[in-house]
Amino acid sequence: MRWIDGNDINIKQFTGEALCEKLVTELWGNAYDQWLECADFIQTASFLIAFDTELTMEGIFTFLENSIGHYAPNIIQAFRAIGDNADADTLEEICRLAPPDRMRGELLSGDYQEYALTTFHDNHELNEEAEAKITELSKQLYLHSGVDIWPLLFTYLDEQIEQL
Repeated sequence: MRWIDGNDINIKQFTGEALCEKLVTELWGNAYDQWLECADFIQTASFLIAFDTELTMEGIFTFLENSIGHYAPNIIQAFRAIGDNADADTLEEICRLAPPDRMRGELLSGDYQEYALTTFHDNHELNEEAEAKITELSKQLYLHSGVDIWPLLFTYLDEQIEQL
């Protein structure tokens, strides 16, 4: 199986938790696009680890503006893959209010018409109402709600590894 750096790896030697520990130490030396070349379950873990890091260190607004925000659809999908629909739904609603930069460009080109751009002022800054709603929604995410996503992720990875 292909690892994030492009090398082959024997995933069967890892538990879900051990695989996450390996990802945490090696994830940041590789471009996001490289993650997309890995198996879906490795992408799931990678995007959740990256989201957690960004959210913990910088917060939701920085996430929406930074490059990892471009992968919001992947992160939403990752939450759903581990069975965390509440966080997937919350992040999806946040992205409807303030699509990350790449998504905003797609919105402006008409590819994602379900998102409303009425949350922005003419200068492309969020209006106060949208900012308040995003702040409120972000408090529903696992970091603030007490949900522990890590056992969900570890179990998901254990199941994926077992199926190989």
